[in-house]
Amino acid sequence: MTAQRTFLYDDHIKLGARMVEFAGWELPVMYTSIIDEHMAVRQSAGIFDVSHMGEIVVKGRGAKAALQRLIPTDMGRLEKGKSMYTCFLNEQGGIIDDLFIFMLSDNEYYLVVNAGTTEKDVEWLTLNCKTNVAIQDVSEVTSKIDIQGPQSYNILKKIIKDDRLEGLQRFYFFTGTYKGEPVLVSQTGYTGEFGYELFCINNIISRLWNDILDAGKEYGLKPAGLGARDTLRLESCYSLYGHELSETISPIEGGIGFVVNATSDYIAKDIIEDQKKNGAPREILCLEMMDKAIPRSDYPVVYNKQDIGAITSGGFSPLLKKGIAMALVKRGLVTIHDEVSVGIRGKQSPAKVVARPFYKYNGKRL
Repeated sequence: MTAQRTFLYDDHIKLGARMVEFAGWELPVMYTSIIDEHMAVRQSAGIFDVSHMGEIVVKGRGAKAALQRLIPTDMGRLEKGKSMYTCFLNEQGGIIDDLFIFMLSDNEYYLVVNAGTTEKDVEWLTLNCKTNVAIQDVSEVTSKIDIQGPQSYNILKKIIKDDRLEGLQRFYFFTGTYKGEPVLVSQTGYTGEFGYELFCINNIISRLWNDILDAGKEYGLKPAGLGARDTLRLESCYSLYGHELSETISPIEGGIGFVVNATSDYIAKDIIEDQKKNGAPREILCLEMMDKAIPRSDYPVVYNKQDIGAITSGGFSPLLKKGIAMALVKRGLVTIHDEVSVGIRGKQSPAKVVARPFYKYNGKRL
């Protein structure tokens, strides 16, 4: 099957992007280098094309109740203009997908899901939302770009001229306009930095992308690809579907236990509540390599000469200048400051268990 292309494909080519296939899409992995783009986001700002993500509208009088049954997070935490992170659970307590829910009104919600699971998510919603609920997949008509980093506000205010931008708090959003078309502006992101996510119709995304790039030149804004997006989220210990999260990994095991706070009934509640109270069979650990080795997904983690789990995400940290990783291991065997080893190409490389995250959410805007 031919990989899909976003409406910014030609813009990426003009910028000299190196394109790769990801989740069925042809996307930029980098433009200059992963380290260069990573540090631009940490120090000034970077802009990402994430139009491959899925967007689903769930609305109707039964929308809130239907969604509440599918997630372990209290829907009462939402209000109009606010979003929250959560996950869909299967009957065994595994994660069907992780997602953001944006509350547009009392009876209408905007869901942002992973590209590779969009079809599965729509099927799951359709199966479980049968009364007074309408479900619409709007992914094909929606484009999305993220501008992340401490200079994001200074750049975006030159393009989105809306007084609401000034006081927008984390996880809140509003619908503004650009070129006469609506743009949903959310103070959210996946990098550990202050920033925004922008959703709009496809036919204005190229102009919006280029206007933001022009506006950001004086602030050091750089286009950034999937490579930097992954190293940024790894430093911040943001769990990724297909790595720390899957249909066989619970939110407690996958490092997102904070989403479990609903008191009403939801799918697999008994399993999840038991794990939250008594502990899950496995847990996510953060590892820093003690030599120059670079850990990668699926490498075994060894303690006292026994395999205790495997790396779920790993790589070189541009900020820490060393190899770092998250690993899913048997619970309770090791703790912070303990030393383990990672099997890399037939050799055991030493690593230290450290506190999560490697990089705390910054949240500062310049």
